[in-house]
Amino acid sequence: MLAPAVALAAAHADSGDLTLLNTAISLELAAIKMYADAVTANLLTPVVANVTNQFSADHAAHRDALIAQVQQGGGMPSTTPAPLQPPDMKTEADFLTFALAGERQIATNYLAAIPQFKNRDLAKLTASILGVDATHIALLTEALKQSPPYPGGFLL
Repeated sequence: MLAPAVALAAAHADSGDLTLLNTAISLELAAIKMYADAVTANLLTPVVANVTNQFSADHAAHRDALIAQVQQGGGMPSTTPAPLQPPDMKTEADFLTFALAGERQIATNYLAAIPQFKNRDLAKLTASILGVDATHIALLTEALKQSPPYPGGFLL
């Protein structure tokens, strides 16, 4: 529920903050497309499809919160997904491996962006999104049975 509290602060967003937000929007759009494409391709078992639908819903909520911040900051939200080049995917494991790489790319972007925000409320918003993406990474890592499932004190 952080996004509504940030709305007022975004009215004073500077151009650098708007650029960071638009980069994040592009990555969220790419994630939504990534999960939709996998479901459409019928690569996923029903259980995994259900989880990926929830991941996609998370990314849609992130996109919507970020778009609201850009609009309230006087900017034009990005409508172009970031380029995530899928490999030739034939199995559910192929998709999960691709999704894990995509989620890591998105999380890395948020991690790098947080200290760059001049508006610290926007940094808090993106940090809350980073936490959800880190959860996606952990769940995908476990689904792939990658060893070790918990790599220690650092996830990225």
